[in-house]
Amino acid sequence: MTLRQSIERLLSRGSFPENPDELVEIGLVPLGTGPMTVASLRDAGFDASGAETFNIATDVLSDYRITVPRRQAVDAAARLQDLLAGEPARRPRTPKHREA
Repeated sequence: MTLRQSIERLLSRGSFPENPDELVEIGLVPLGTGPMTVASLRDAGFDASGAETFNIATDVLSDYRITVPRRQAVDAAARLQDLLAGEPARRPRTPKHREA
């Protein structure tokens, strides 16, 4: 078996299961609005967090990276787009529970 074949065999073993609690990035916003955007997402019921990003080319803090748990990423990304577009708040979608 050649080195190339062994690497291909190693890489083709499938993917790891996704962790629903893993933090994923849903967007970058300007540094000045980052903390307010994270607070708005938290008020909407998401477990959002954020951190400044450093641009090594300009040697300046430039943006604010927003992350949420993977299980909330789709809904939080949609809410983030609404916030960036200036639309009013909507209730987060919650699953309907059957009453017995």
